[in-house]
Amino acid sequence: MVAPNTDAQIWNIPAPVKDFSNRRAEFRRIGTILMRGSGRALLLCGMAGVGKTQLALAYAHRRRSSISLGWWISAGSRTSVISSLAELGSQLNLSSATAESTARRVVESLSEREGWLLIFDDARTCEDLLDLVPVTSGGQVLMTSRNPQFDRLAETLLLEVFPQGEAARFLRNRAGDSDQDSSAELATRLGGLPLALEQAGAYCRDSGIGLRDYLQRYDSSRARLLRQGSGHNRVSVEAAVELSFDWVARRNLAAMQLLRVLAFMAPSEVPRNLPAMNPSVLPRALARACADVVGLDETIATLLQASLLTSATAEHIRVHQLISDVLRERVTADGNRRLRWLRALRTVFLPGRDSSSSWSVSRWVNATLALLWAGVQVDERDPDGWSRAATLLPHADKVWTHLANGEVPFGEKERILAAQLFGELGIRLFRSGDYAVAEELCRRARRIGQEALSDTDPRLLRLTNCLAQVTHGLGNLNEAKDLYEQMLSVYRRDYREDHPDTIQTMNDLAGVLMEQDERLPDAKRICEQVVLARLRALGERNVHTLMAMNNLGKVCRRLHDLSTAHTLATEVVRVGSELLGEEHPDNLVWMNNLAEVSRVRGDLEEAHALHQKVLTMRRKVLGETHPASIVSMNNLARVMRLLGDTASALELYEESLRLARQVLGEGHPSSTAAEKGVRECLADRHRLDDGNHSS
Repeated sequence: MVAPNTDAQIWNIPAPVKDFSNRRAEFRRIGTILMRGSGRALLLCGMAGVGKTQLALAYAHRRRSSISLGWWISAGSRTSVISSLAELGSQLNLSSATAESTARRVVESLSEREGWLLIFDDARTCEDLLDLVPVTSGGQVLMTSRNPQFDRLAETLLLEVFPQGEAARFLRNRAGDSDQDSSAELATRLGGLPLALEQAGAYCRDSGIGLRDYLQRYDSSRARLLRQGSGHNRVSVEAAVELSFDWVARRNLAAMQLLRVLAFMAPSEVPRNLPAMNPSVLPRALARACADVVGLDETIATLLQASLLTSATAEHIRVHQLISDVLRERVTADGNRRLRWLRALRTVFLPGRDSSSSWSVSRWVNATLALLWAGVQVDERDPDGWSRAATLLPHADKVWTHLANGEVPFGEKERILAAQLFGELGIRLFRSGDYAVAEELCRRARRIGQEALSDTDPRLLRLTNCLAQVTHGLGNLNEAKDLYEQMLSVYRRDYREDHPDTIQTMNDLAGVLMEQDERLPDAKRICEQVVLARLRALGERNVHTLMAMNNLGKVCRRLHDLSTAHTLATEVVRVGSELLGEEHPDNLVWMNNLAEVSRVRGDLEEAHALHQKVLTMRRKVLGETHPASIVSMNNLARVMRLLGDTASALELYEESLRLARQVLGEGHPSSTAAEKGVRECLADRHRLDDGNHSS
């Protein structure tokens, strides 16, 4: 209904909601773009509920006093656009024989006028608006859409969700509650989505409860609250998002299926190619789309056009938390056991239907778990696998939450797979240097595995091995030794003495024993056996053979057989550099050992050069705070001190000590070594000072 024109102003644009949170930066950007008079429209784009429409209304409200015509156009279809423009035509006395001809007359007329504003709200496609948008510097055109693909008609301004601080402040103001902790928590849970924030704040205000009370209700009745609207006849979060779901389902079935998978993951980055890593667990349409990279690109593009992904790059995609929440509730309802048989029958008799619409929540979670398991299958010693593990961890935690809290029934198979997933994530994060998280994951994995697997099951032995490696890295030598000895007894009893797992466990056990002086002879005996077994089975140019030779070289160094130690270390570094490349983390371990042999032999200049090289490359490849980099700092500082450069050694030891305490804790061997180094450097300096005074 057009507002009364007592002042000859033509206006049908509704007023914005009273408590609309004015986006100052976005308002400035809108003004900058529209006022420069380029003649192009401006598209406000973003996900459902992000505030596109309210921002357009608020801009129009601010500009009302300076323009003579403001017209609101429902742009959900070409028909509705023509109808709205024809209605404006009647106000301008431009009526013609048909609605379309009237609309075109309006476009022509506005192209010759000044001081007007058109808002095309909720536009679906660029094609719906072709030839129906005035192109002139005399007026202004704002569009709102979830689809960002309007390049032919408009410049685009992407609206993001509110930052956490702004979202929390909005909640406190809207609810009339000063509780900062609850507002921050709720802002996080709602993902900063303006519509959800408005809905929550209005609920608190209208019902007389506080934000903490709303949080409790949200935990117990999330689906019901997301279905609630707020005042001003505003649509609910669920309804706003459901419109996008329905549009995607009609346009690209695979895209809707991908969104369902993402709904059971965390609201953080997902590797873009993850669905393609195990398409056999996916619904048919999505599996077909994942068969080639272009098909997956088209699937992701559909979700972007509906603004159902908050980000998409060549490496990752991401979905908003509330979209996942709403979709999980929808999947739960669709998977109701009492109705599933009926939907299955419909799929048989109506082949065009989505067969996955009858999938239970359990089946979606299992598919997600299987995808994550496929995603972690990268060599644990490959740095690419470490970054992949860090990306997958929040999703593994989310899936485990669905299973562990009883949301989803699961059996022994799912429990075992979850344990394996946590173990493999843990060992990769250990390699990346995140020891604390790695320990928690590996202990969790073994605990879950022990509930479902026998002590001799190879899967539990692998989980035990992961935990043993981490405890060794943390300096818990006795626990690591006990774990390796438990595994070795099983392998020797149930496998051959020369089985690869038996040999590997012997090598790992020797690595622990060599750090205990009284066990050095035992460590040497085991290392010699392992080297011979590796040479027989794998030959000289094999990474596992090189690891065994490196361990034997370290034992020889500690037993002061320096000639053998130097020969082994030199050969390992030479072959390792050829096989893996000089900067590979394993080769840097071997180069570090060669530097230590040089130090013990008294070749301090060679040791200094090698340790400096290893530290530089470790900082480059692993980062300054990686535990291996801290080890290299200690080793280089020790050589500096032996060379008489006490000041440089002290500076490096102090930096190492700071990082070791921060990353590894007070009692870790690297922390202890750095503390000792600092004390020795200070003692050297005091002795030097005393000598100077006495002279």
